[in-house]
Amino acid sequence: MAEKEVPLSALDAGELELFIQSMTSWPIEAIGNQAWTDWHIRLQKLNQQAVLEASTMQEELTKETLISYGKLPNLVYEVICIQVWRLKIYPQIMKLEPAPANTFGIYMVLYHEAAAVGLLETVLFHEDGAQCISEVVIDLLNYSVDQLTALVALINKGYLKPVTAKELDCETTPEELERQKNDLQFDISMRCISIVRYIAEHMEVAGVGASISTNLYKTFDVPSILCHLLQLEPWKKVNDNGDMQIFNFGRWSKPSADDLSQLHRSEAQLWLCLRQLLLEPRLSHYYTIDECRRSAFCALQAKLSDAVLDQVPPLGDLKMFLCRLAVGDYSSLHTRTNGVKNPGCTLIEVVPQIKEKYLKEVHKKTKTLAKAQLDHFNMDGSDASRNMAKKLLESYTSDAALALDSGGAKCAKCGDKASKKCSRCKTEWYCGRECQVKQWPKHKDICDQFAKLCV
Repeated sequence: MAEKEVPLSALDAGELELFIQSMTSWPIEAIGNQAWTDWHIRLQKLNQQAVLEASTMQEELTKETLISYGKLPNLVYEVICIQVWRLKIYPQIMKLEPAPANTFGIYMVLYHEAAAVGLLETVLFHEDGAQCISEVVIDLLNYSVDQLTALVALINKGYLKPVTAKELDCETTPEELERQKNDLQFDISMRCISIVRYIAEHMEVAGVGASISTNLYKTFDVPSILCHLLQLEPWKKVNDNGDMQIFNFGRWSKPSADDLSQLHRSEAQLWLCLRQLLLEPRLSHYYTIDECRRSAFCALQAKLSDAVLDQVPPLGDLKMFLCRLAVGDYSSLHTRTNGVKNPGCTLIEVVPQIKEKYLKEVHKKTKTLAKAQLDHFNMDGSDASRNMAKKLLESYTSDAALALDSGGAKCAKCGDKASKKCSRCKTEWYCGRECQVKQWPKHKDICDQFAKLCV
């Protein structure tokens, strides 16, 4: 009798409840110290475990435990904490040390934000997740829309333009770190598309529907941002060889035949979020479709092909709405008040507070904090720092982390399936010797850092 296959897990027995029960909101000044680094590793494992459970149809114990202990708001604090660190402390660190010999610690903090956002994206798919974050949902919405705006800015700065091997060879350490920061920003922004959609769908469940609507429609004009992103198609680009690449599971890779025939996940999320917002009954009270917006929305009709509607049937309602918008006068849409005086006026509005809290925490202390954290990031070669580096690398390159990467290792150069790992740092995979040689100029610096940390 064949033995039953044991599901892959990122956590050992008993770790899940222990890790979640001990979760807390960290001050910015703690970032980079020993205790915070231990928390970073735990967060990595929790994120990996949540994705494994969701993707393999296991019982979603990570989500249930986070909700039962009421810890989802801590994740919202976490992402905003790192956002403020990135905006205020990171620039000071780069001023103090423009060409750091070791960028591993700085990258760890930047990656921490991506891990926390990834965990939020996974658990907020469910309605009970939205209920759990009701007290901080406006803060999360403001954060997420900030990331969508950052995505547009990245694209406008040429992020999707191909980078040649020669340009990578000539990169300085600050330029390399900036590129890595932009890569993580892109990944975070793409995940925030899903988060905005979940908040829009569950706005009534969160209990602050009026405040959410005010932010979605009036404060940020999220429908127009979504429309713009659908036109930009940020999930695909052409590399320096002229080959098409798509963004999946946090990296760019060559699309398979199935990838090309199916609607990209991020595109589907954008369409579903736009459908939710334009067909939402609150629309008439909060949003004016003027001629400029009408023109932008109507231009999307051509993208809603039969193939798209076959894959996502609910978009048929959106296409019908856009067709009516194209031929009809929708000025009357905004005169209907349903008996409500001053439509769109929120009597008691919930305002974001977490970002302001962290900004006050670092006010006039950015240089002091940057100096202190540089000491944490400069690995001193001691046994303690080497052991910590090994733990960090294991969390990034574990079997669980590898399984989340589209089902297996991918070549760092071409994106094809890979079977060979860099024997020196053990962090990057290749399909063969040729790709490894071509990738070496880009990989050399980080490989040297990892090797020095762990030897």
